[in-house]
Amino acid sequence: MAYSGFTWAPMISVTATKYQRHGYVEKRAFLPGERRSAAREMERSVKGYRELRQELADSRKMIQEQEQERRSTVERTIQTSFYKSPVGTRTHKGSGAIFYSDPVGRTSHFSASKRI
Repeated sequence: MAYSGFTWAPMISVTATKYQRHGYVEKRAFLPGERRSAAREMERSVKGYRELRQELADSRKMIQEQEQERRSTVERTIQTSFYKSPVGTRTHKGSGAIFYSDPVGRTSHFSASKRI
């Protein structure tokens, strides 16, 4: 199917275009008490606002609980460091100016304390 470049945009009211004009409504932060009064007005005038707000709060709480549960149940890797390298080297002199290094196993242990 060929693309015509036409996209459908819904018709908006004249009132909406009036309020969306630049300079008609300035964006600014709420003053103390305005946020609560705006929420109260929305609860009174917008149908379903209270239920939507409650569902949103419940969803946020559920997501926070799930993240907290996931953080607590995930097994954390124990941070370890070597007290001593498990492999040492033993160097011996060959003929001339040649030195040979041989790896030598060493008894070592892990330390759970993180040293800085």
